[in-house]
Amino acid sequence: MTATIGPGSIPTMYEAPRRTILRFALDVLAGRSRSFARDSREVLDANPYPRRIEGIERVPTDGVFIVVMNHYNRPGLRPYHCAMAVSSALAERRPGSPEIRWAFTSEYRDRGIGPIPIPPALFRWAFSRMARVYDFVALPRRETLMMSRAVALRRLVRHLETAPVGLTPEGLLATDGLVEPPAGNGRLLALLARKGAPLQPVAAWEDGATLVVRFGEPFLPSVRIEGGPEDLDRRVRDEVMVAIGRLLPRRYWGAYDDLILRSGGAPEDR
Repeated sequence: MTATIGPGSIPTMYEAPRRTILRFALDVLAGRSRSFARDSREVLDANPYPRRIEGIERVPTDGVFIVVMNHYNRPGLRPYHCAMAVSSALAERRPGSPEIRWAFTSEYRDRGIGPIPIPPALFRWAFSRMARVYDFVALPRRETLMMSRAVALRRLVRHLETAPVGLTPEGLLATDGLVEPPAGNGRLLALLARKGAPLQPVAAWEDGATLVVRFGEPFLPSVRIEGGPEDLDRRVRDEVMVAIGRLLPRRYWGAYDDLILRSGGAPEDR
């Protein structure tokens, strides 16, 4: 599915201004802090494509919460562009409040420049520097670096004491339609929700050339432990993805089409 901007079906390709890239690169190397919300506004304003923010009035004007957003992804419009739209909207909704702190993967695998592979260690270094600059959290993959992951989770919990945090439960798996999040992400969300912070579902997709970001009603997932940790993990993952899916047009429901229908959750528009 490719969005277009007017005659000729020209793909929308979001780009960052060169001055922003240069300042960001220098601060990454120096380890200096930056505002992701301010950078987001600068990047979005530099792109001519229309955007639509819906349901922002559902976001609490104070306190903390956990943004859970689908991992909408295509060449030219990446999940971090969607995160930029969310961060910018939240900064306008909550002036003077701490910015949202995003969690993201600590590395990519099987990526390269042409035939030359990029070592995962290089991604880990770059993403750790990015996390430092924006005060984000780089989450190591579950199957490796378990001690580092525990440290990252504690940092995410500390962030939640003072600021909203944001995650994309599907991880790197999704494109445009919803997919099942990796095992363990439900337990992670349950851990965060036990701190008393509600989940704030957010859906991002494209309506033609328009990037749409829709905020849903905050909710607390069921974190009761019945049937073991695997049952808890599955239940929370499904509950979160259904909440996100109900904000999306049905063509984006993907793997959750049947579950959203059985939950009685028709989307706000079809």
